[in-house]
Amino acid sequence: MANSSAEQLVEQNNHLRELLSKENKAYYEDILMYMRTLGLFYNELETEKQLMMILQDILEAQKNGESAESFFGKHPKEMVDQITKQYDRPSWKSIFKMSGWLFLISSLFVFIGSFTAPLLQINIFVLLMNGVFSIALIYGLFKLIHVSIYMKAKLPKFIQFFILWLIFMLSFGIFFLIQFYAPKQGIVKIGPPIDWILIIGVVLTAVLYISTKKKREFYGALAFILTLGIFGLLLRIPQTREYLQNDQNHIYMMLGVILPFALFILINLFTLWKMKDDQKV
Repeated sequence: MANSSAEQLVEQNNHLRELLSKENKAYYEDILMYMRTLGLFYNELETEKQLMMILQDILEAQKNGESAESFFGKHPKEMVDQITKQYDRPSWKSIFKMSGWLFLISSLFVFIGSFTAPLLQINIFVLLMNGVFSIALIYGLFKLIHVSIYMKAKLPKFIQFFILWLIFMLSFGIFFLIQFYAPKQGIVKIGPPIDWILIIGVVLTAVLYISTKKKREFYGALAFILTLGIFGLLLRIPQTREYLQNDQNHIYMMLGVILPFALFILINLFTLWKMKDDQKV
């Protein structure tokens, strides 16, 4: 119930935010980002309720011809810090729950990525190391964004982009090193028909879950899973396996690696553009 209420508040917030003037919207969205990136483990519903109260206050001030800055002051960080100090500290249960979700998503990503290998296999050490690193990386990124919002000296856009690119490349490099240098003793090999069952099961679960949720932001992930699933099944059909495993056939190698990521990025970019376009209507 709490999660659904938080989701409803997020949707309501997205709608009401479009009623703000340009200056008020920029002012409020800094507050929004600062509060939402405060921590992964705090109560989401509590945060969204506070954000809605602040938004309603700004809308009311705007109706009276008053700007958000004049209403809340030039230093909203202090006001927000006072609010967030009253938050209940996250329980160990909520910390383990969120960490578990991050670990599960990371493990699923590694598992799906192995669909296009001739023999489906899982390295337990890779799953564990990727999961721990993913939790640390996401928490670190949230903390970095949180701290940077109200920095006194704003970095130029190209430097911000370079820092994000550097973090992305370093993270990719660490995942790559984990994949290749993790101990091989933890490898579990999965042959037919279990590999067929797992691949089809993951693809069908993704299709059913995302089609039920009907959230456009999941469509890129669905395309990624479907593409890898199709390539994985083609590699296990005798009529197509020999052709795909031919040493001279580099098309499969390129498509199996590039196409899933390309579709994921393109669909997410199109979805983002479409959502922004819908908000203008």
